[in-house]
Amino acid sequence: MKPEMERLLQLFDEARQSREREELFEAELEKLHAQHPGISREQLRRIVRAAYLRWLRASARPPTIPPSA
Repeated sequence: MKPEMERLLQLFDEARQSREREELFEAELEKLHAQHPGISREQLRRIVRAAYLRWLRASARPPTIPPSA
């Protein structure tokens, strides 16, 4: 995962808990939008939400350990 996306996902996670972090997330989203003007802000939000759900699932699962034979 790109560092920019991981930072955005962390800010999104924190924004759900803090108004101050929400402002940081919006600022990062605005920077990303400036880099990709062909994508609307709403499309970026949907992309981040989808990636956030995958990120949560990936971080919640413990690594699979095969059973010992």
